[in-house]
Amino acid sequence: MTDFQENNGNSPVSMAGIGTHEKVLELIKTYLPQPSRVVDLAAGQGAFSVQLKNLGHDILAVDFSDENWKVPEIPLKLENFDSEFAERILTDDNKFDAIFAIEIIEHLENPFRFVRECAKLLKPGGLFFVTTPNVEAVHSRLIFLYSGRLSSFGEYETVRPAHITPIFNWKMEMILDEANLEPIFEGYNRYVYQTGTNIKGKIAAIVGRLLSPFLKGEKGGEGRIIVAKLKN
Repeated sequence: MTDFQENNGNSPVSMAGIGTHEKVLELIKTYLPQPSRVVDLAAGQGAFSVQLKNLGHDILAVDFSDENWKVPEIPLKLENFDSEFAERILTDDNKFDAIFAIEIIEHLENPFRFVRECAKLLKPGGLFFVTTPNVEAVHSRLIFLYSGRLSSFGEYETVRPAHITPIFNWKMEMILDEANLEPIFEGYNRYVYQTGTNIKGKIAAIVGRLLSPFLKGEKGGEGRIIVAKLKN
């Protein structure tokens, strides 16, 4: 539990994939070491917003609903991410140093517009941190081969407003380029084909390791994490 949580008696829970918040926090310390003006989009219960606050950042938390919000000490702004929301967030000319979009882009009808709106909020050279399920991972390909569905896009995972838009590597590259954003880091939260615990998981892990050298494309870990910089 963080100092901010302890002092205020709140316990927001991460709604992201295992290890995602931790990996993004590591990247913040590398790429955004100084306290900055930032936006946490799709802030959920507020777990990541609390972490940003504890690092000293001046944070604006935004979500489409306040139903799950558990950190009243941090103001929450409500917005529809399937809209042109940037002009409503940017009430003055003081743009942001960084935007965080943790596991939201796959929930949206138009990821291209969403990232363009995020870019509008950034200062020149500002950073865009985005995460999304890696649908090209080895385990996702095995799931698709068996079920016709991608990892994180199962029958019950695609009921609105859940996961409706898988983001392939080629699509993410196109999305960022059209928003004038240049990737400076690409990685993963964890490599799930190494984490099998039951018999099915262990079999999948073995098959994944055997197949991996022969597969093309983006075949890394469970969740993709990208840091991109707004071009000047």
